[in-house]
Amino acid sequence: MLYWIFLLQVIITVITFKKMGLFLSLGVLTWLYLMYRLSLSLKLPKDRYSKITWEDMPWLYDGIARMANRARIPMPTIYIEDSPIPTAYSFKNSIVLSAGLFEVLSEDEILAVAAHEIGHIKNGDTVLFPISRYGQYGIGVLSGAVLLFGSSFHVKLISLTTFVAYSLYLHKFLRKREFRADNVAIRIAEVPYALKNALEELKYYETMVNSKDIPLPTIQPQIDRKKDEKLNITTLLVSTHPTYEERIARIMAIVDMYRIFEFS
Repeated sequence: MLYWIFLLQVIITVITFKKMGLFLSLGVLTWLYLMYRLSLSLKLPKDRYSKITWEDMPWLYDGIARMANRARIPMPTIYIEDSPIPTAYSFKNSIVLSAGLFEVLSEDEILAVAAHEIGHIKNGDTVLFPISRYGQYGIGVLSGAVLLFGSSFHVKLISLTTFVAYSLYLHKFLRKREFRADNVAIRIAEVPYALKNALEELKYYETMVNSKDIPLPTIQPQIDRKKDEKLNITTLLVSTHPTYEERIARIMAIVDMYRIFEFS
C-alpha cells in the first residue's frame, strides 16, 4: 500500500511539472536509494557498543543461535549497548541489546526479546523499516513541491492527501510488523510466555521510572512514554508501536491457541 501511495504522488508530480517533475521524482528516488545504502554502511561506535562472542555470554550466544536456526536465518551479530535504558533493536543481520535489559529481565526474558528482534530480521523489517521511513521524507518533498508551485487547487489537495495517507498508513504498517515479529518470537523462543513476561516487566519498569514518588536504585533513565497506555484513536493513528497491553493480549491468545491445538 505504501508503494502505491508513493507511486501516486510521483504521478501527480510528473503531471504537475512535466519533465521537471520527472527529474524531481528521479532525484528523490535516487536520494532514497543512497540514504538506504548509507544506513547499511554505518558502523556502531566501539566505545558504546560491544560485540558479543560465545566466550562473553555462552547462554546468550547459544540461545540466539538456536532461535536463529529455528527461524532459518544466519546467526545474527550480537551487540551490547552501553545504555541504562532497557531497549533492543535490530539492523541488517545484527541484534542490539542494551545493558539496561540485563538489569530488569531474566535470561529467558532477554532471549525472548532477542527472539522478537530475530522476528524482524526474519520478516525483512531491517530492510523495510528504513526504506519506508525515508519514503515519508521523499513523499514529503514531492508533495511540498506541488503545494508550493502547483497551480491547481484540486491537484494540491490530492497531493496533500497522499502525504497524509502515507504517514497514517506508515504507522499502521509499522504496528503490524511489530505484531508479526512477536508471532515469530513465540514460535522460536524456548519459553513462549517469556516475551509476555518481559513486556510486563518493561511496562512495570517504565511506570516506576515515571513515578516521582518511588526511588529507583542504580537505573533512572528518562523514558518518554505516557503513563496511560489505553487504546484510543490517537494511539492507532500516530503510534508506530502497539501498546504493551495489545501485545501482551495477543501473545496470550496465540500461546493459548497453540496449547489447545497441541492437546487436542
